[in-house]
Amino acid sequence: MVCVTLCLLSTTASAVTVDDLYIGEVLVSEESDAQLEAGARAGLLQVLIRVAGSEEIQSSALVVNALRNPASYYYQYSYQSTDRTMLVDGEIIAARVLRLNFEPSAIARLLREAGFSVWSSNRPGLLVWIALSDGSGRRLMSEDDESDVRVALSDVAKQKGLPLLFPLLDLEDAASLSAAEVWGAFVDRIDGASLRYQPDVILSARVQMSASGQWLGDWTYRLDSRWVRFDNVADTPSELVMDVMDKLTGLLVERYATDDSRGSVAVTIESINSLADYGGALAYLQKLAPVLDVEILAVDEDRVSYKLKTEGSVDQLIELIELDQRMFLIRAPQLSDSMMLYRWLQ
Repeated sequence: MVCVTLCLLSTTASAVTVDDLYIGEVLVSEESDAQLEAGARAGLLQVLIRVAGSEEIQSSALVVNALRNPASYYYQYSYQSTDRTMLVDGEIIAARVLRLNFEPSAIARLLREAGFSVWSSNRPGLLVWIALSDGSGRRLMSEDDESDVRVALSDVAKQKGLPLLFPLLDLEDAASLSAAEVWGAFVDRIDGASLRYQPDVILSARVQMSASGQWLGDWTYRLDSRWVRFDNVADTPSELVMDVMDKLTGLLVERYATDDSRGSVAVTIESINSLADYGGALAYLQKLAPVLDVEILAVDEDRVSYKLKTEGSVDQLIELIELDQRMFLIRAPQLSDSMMLYRWLQ
């Protein structure tokens, strides 16, 4: 199972680093060459979907060709024991987990050559408030809820690399928001209760199973301070949740993932007051997914100016930096001056 940070019990959530973004994990029946090759193909597809944030990569001829030779994309693999089982030739046997470490640069290069965006491991936290009615009464769903809806939500989030933030549902939450208010989509109340978690995105829902056995969802999400509402119907919780997460992932990829356009941008960072700040800022810029190269242009007292070679738009770069909250934007690029000015915060 792919390891993703699924909940934060912190009151300062914001952006979340998705763990093991480039690690694929696949159940296999034995440690053979055939199982390794088949498992590596499945693991490569897992990672490509997670990094691109899109299932559409499976239709790419370049990706299909790459799946024929997955060994070109991973540098390490190992096997781990598990308590899960598999049915092989009519016999139930103990399964093992094949864990593969894929090379980030190779994955990014393949996706870009195939015309897909690359989404970094720094992703917006998605806070979920779900009022669930499934025969066990109406309740707010917690991270420990054993319902099929919660399991489906967590599974789909892992597939897509979306970090879910579940509310604590403690006394403070109880005083701020009730299941009835979530059920009724009282967005002002949901907004207020969400402040302590500082999420990037809020997903609220009324989910119930009908008398005929179908699953009904009435969903509301907030992105950029704007609430959008829609509903859906499905035969299973997995189908219900997948439809919602596909919509949200598409929006987030469009906003945060980098495309294959290239350019350069000038950035000045102030409040560089020590060698630690100098090294920290340089290392931070170099690790940003859209940044291909960093050139230091000038050092003037507590200010350092850089030229960044980048992929994607400047707006995407600004959005990613805003997620991290390690630098504060003082001046965005202007028509008359393309220099961006930031203040170093840590």
